[in-house]
Amino acid sequence: MTDIATPTAAKTLDNRGSNCAAGFVQLLEMMESLAAGETLAILSTDPASQRELREWAARSGNTLLQAEAHGPFWRREYHYLVRKEAAA
Repeated sequence: MTDIATPTAAKTLDNRGSNCAAGFVQLLEMMESLAAGETLAILSTDPASQRELREWAARSGNTLLQAEAHGPFWRREYHYLVRKEAAA
């Protein structure tokens, strides 16, 4: 069995306590500052982030490497790891 290492995030966007829309501009700015192949960790407490980040990654051509939920539903956190892909 081969261990696949989880990439280390180059930057982290902590959007906990805000809705997904509030952090979207920050997300775009942070992704723009990354080189192709680098990753961004995103922390959120907004349940809508599960759908919104998957859809955004698909539209933007970036790769959602991880999407995890942590904690009980009344104070759940969502942790994501997105890899920036080369511009087309």
